[in-house]
Amino acid sequence: MSKYNVTQFTIDGPHHPFQIDVSVPAGEAPEQGFPVLYVLDGNAYFSLVKEIIKLQQRRPEKTGVDQMILVGIGYPGEDAFSRERFYDYTPPAETVNLPERPDGLDWPEQGGAEHFLDFIEQTLQPKIMESHPVDQTNQSLFGHSLGGLLTVYSLFTRPQLFQHYLAFSPSIWWNDRVILTKEADLEVNKEKRLFIAVEDSDQFEMYSQAEALYQRLQEEEKLKQVAFFSSSGENHMSIVPTALSSSLRFLEGGLDN
Repeated sequence: MSKYNVTQFTIDGPHHPFQIDVSVPAGEAPEQGFPVLYVLDGNAYFSLVKEIIKLQQRRPEKTGVDQMILVGIGYPGEDAFSRERFYDYTPPAETVNLPERPDGLDWPEQGGAEHFLDFIEQTLQPKIMESHPVDQTNQSLFGHSLGGLLTVYSLFTRPQLFQHYLAFSPSIWWNDRVILTKEADLEVNKEKRLFIAVEDSDQFEMYSQAEALYQRLQEEEKLKQVAFFSSSGENHMSIVPTALSSSLRFLEGGLDN
């Protein structure tokens, strides 16, 4: 099995520090550099994605998953999901209208998506490119739930940052679907590819909103490819490991839809 070198460091952001985990194939890089996959909620998902890639890239001709650099964007501490993600992953808005939280607590500070994308563009991506052999034409972003919302927001507002987007259970419902006010800004770009995965659930209209977005983008034909994945019986968390292999093959162009 191919080896990976894994490093971890803390770096200051505009609002709070981040814990960054980086996994790099130990072998010689391709002439153009390695593809890079940035993973939001790195505390929760970096290790999961890393092990799935590590296992499947042994036989890329069979699995459709090849070597890549993996960058987990997380937070200092042991929590799988930090409260800071509410700030980083939600779009700014003049007004905020949110339902009561299931746990009854107040919503954390929110609306910092622009600052977070500034951090990625101006600080994190340059650092990764300076330190590792990166294929700058093959960079991807993965996010789940609020991270999926940020992934779609990045596509709509900063398409120069990534070529491929993996949006799992995107929280399109957030703040009266304010994300959809940015959808019209999406210009035709036949280099961009979007993979949407979602559980079959009516909670927060998660499934219906994700499917509707997929259908609109398919009909508009603004992107090179849009794919949609769902599976009955999965929930908001189990959809992640269930859909990951399909999404990783999508990065390699291995899906038909």
